[in-house]
Amino acid sequence: LGIYEMNTLDTLLVFTNLGNFLSLPVHTIYDLKWKDLGKHVSNLVPLDQEEEIIGAIPVKDFNQNINIIIGTKNGMIKRTPLKDFKITRISKPSTCMKLKSDDKVVSVMLDLEEEIFIETYLGYGLWFLKEEIPIVGIKASGVKAINLKGDNVVSISNFADSDTNYLAVLTDKGTGKRVKLTEFERTTRARRGLMTIRDVKTNPYHIIKAFIVTNKDHIGLKNGEVNIIKLTELPIADRYSTGSTVNKKGLTEAFLYKTLETPNEGEKEIEKEQISLADIDKRLMTIDDFLK
Repeated sequence: LGIYEMNTLDTLLVFTNLGNFLSLPVHTIYDLKWKDLGKHVSNLVPLDQEEEIIGAIPVKDFNQNINIIIGTKNGMIKRTPLKDFKITRISKPSTCMKLKSDDKVVSVMLDLEEEIFIETYLGYGLWFLKEEIPIVGIKASGVKAINLKGDNVVSISNFADSDTNYLAVLTDKGTGKRVKLTEFERTTRARRGLMTIRDVKTNPYHIIKAFIVTNKDHIGLKNGEVNIIKLTELPIADRYSTGSTVNKKGLTEAFLYKTLETPNEGEKEIEKEQISLADIDKRLMTIDDFLK
């Protein structure tokens, strides 16, 4: 999920697949040594048996003018102001999105950049601007992000458009590839999108995760054990390629390898006044100055 630098006055927002969030003041989280296993979050706030943690956002100030993007498996998406997540009742999970009975939250993030890319299980990708996502209340269900036909969303990325960006695609068959973002066209919300992998009828490849990445990123691959690989180990291919094998046993999960995130408090560095030796001489007071 992430590694964050926080202090005891901050709050950690933790989001679940059932459309709930937990507000955890940092001072309530158990203080343990770095080698310790840690305590389950249900020791702080009770969760349902089938409820899973899918994201976390550190907060220093709830009054920041920023929104949280929430997207679901069935293709719904919304933006909600960060200030709406400031609550006083922290002993129970609170609702952050109204879901239908068969839907689950798959992605949560701050809307730091202007672009959105959505990837589906059957290999369709849709790119549009975040301004198409309405800003609504914390319990709203949102709007349709992508048109699904017997499909579901597996990944949502918020990114800045750049020629160095790639779409990294990982499949359940254990293959992976990088596709240049320039092979895709930004369109509008609620369309089906473009294919990101060839549809092989006899032996279909299903997408488990896709990320907008740069060459400096690392990706974690999971199938029983976890392996971390450099993004450059994935070949650059076109949209229709099924990719190259990265795990012969297949993959059950993939994730972006996270490094320590230092909170940006927006504090500007104080500029130091430049003073010359001549200025210092003028400012020095002599004994005569005191006697006067």
